[in-house]
Amino acid sequence: MIYKTADVFGVKSKLIASYVERSEVDNKFKDAITDGNEVIVYGSSKQGKTSLILKHLNESDYVKVECSPQTQTIDIYKSILRQMDITFQESEIMESTIEHGGKIAANFKVKIPLFVDSNIGGEVADKQSDKLSKKDVYIEYNLSLAQDISELLKKINFEKYIILENFHYLPQDVQEALAFDLRTFQDHHIIFIILGIWREANRLVQFNGDLLDRVTEIPVEPWSAEDFKKVIHNGASLLNVDFSDIEAQLIEDSFDSIGVVQEIAKLCCQVAGVYETARKTVKLNTVHLEKALKQKAEDYGVRHIRNFEAFVDITRKTSNQSGKPSLAFPYYFIKLLLSHKFDEIEKGLSRATLLEEIRKIHHRPEDVRSGDLGAFLHNISQHQISKKIQPPFVDYDRGGKILKVIDSSMYFFLKHCDREEILEDIPNPIQEIELE
Repeated sequence: MIYKTADVFGVKSKLIASYVERSEVDNKFKDAITDGNEVIVYGSSKQGKTSLILKHLNESDYVKVECSPQTQTIDIYKSILRQMDITFQESEIMESTIEHGGKIAANFKVKIPLFVDSNIGGEVADKQSDKLSKKDVYIEYNLSLAQDISELLKKINFEKYIILENFHYLPQDVQEALAFDLRTFQDHHIIFIILGIWREANRLVQFNGDLLDRVTEIPVEPWSAEDFKKVIHNGASLLNVDFSDIEAQLIEDSFDSIGVVQEIAKLCCQVAGVYETARKTVKLNTVHLEKALKQKAEDYGVRHIRNFEAFVDITRKTSNQSGKPSLAFPYYFIKLLLSHKFDEIEKGLSRATLLEEIRKIHHRPEDVRSGDLGAFLHNISQHQISKKIQPPFVDYDRGGKILKVIDSSMYFFLKHCDREEILEDIPNPIQEIELE
């Protein structure tokens, strides 16, 4: 059988042929989707969350909602209903209080197909038949309430999974609201599978402690060197290529990212002229690997440098309404990222370390307070969303008080780029601030 290289290696929205099952991840997922708990699949970007779903669920098994920064809970619930071919009409509710005058749109008349005995109702077309006939009835529901949505889905015998893709893009208040709604859905045996880019456990339990023991969390990382080897061997056998001379170096340079391994493996094949299964075995060498590494570093560099520039851009010149000069935490964080020890960045930076290190390089170190830094860290996900940085490259774990890189290609980029040169090219907002 002939395989296209791009279908065997690389990062795609469909399942690639070199996928390998990991017992601690795949078996846990297969068990999780049958045990009645809500399911949370999390990890850094491009570490196999979507592939895990594609491997074990057919498209007919679920409905999927793509989350965005503008998505509200009711948008998610409406999308689910539309995908199930349920129609609804908006029913306006007038508020009576003067100070809250106006109207809100919370209730909807939902069209439900019901099967009834044709001899009972006068609205059925064939009154003489003893067969069950279908008729459409409108029932009023509040589509913003998990209870109403649960009742509605039960009426249509809903048995699919509900996948929420890119959960991390949702505003925090929406994430918190969904964390509470999940308890209701779980009580009604409606299973959500949530995919999110973060690296700490119990993210949703922090929002709603009642979810403890009601959700099953599945981290998709870490990947072991043996896992990477299996992926490479799987793909190599399908394309008739030999990675033996460069396999160890390819894995080492990918910094524990399956996404990077996949992309570098694909590029090595393409550099060697292999775009589909080769007729004769092609042995890949260090020249192919070096060209692939250089090309991927350039590809990642364009995106990451643009993200850094967007991250440090200060549109507001003051940090609060009192007019206090900005402390420019975004700029100093990027400066720290591009100058701090690489090994420590890999482990994650604690809030205490960030405070200490930023004070060392800040133009007004005496003004850098723990509270101000904490406010910046707590808002760091929303800051990236507002700057259209997708996927986000860093996340702050409030429970562990540690900041972690969550873009799996970032380590590869930082290791292969000239960090000092990039830092020199990053716009320094401090000069503009001091001039005003």
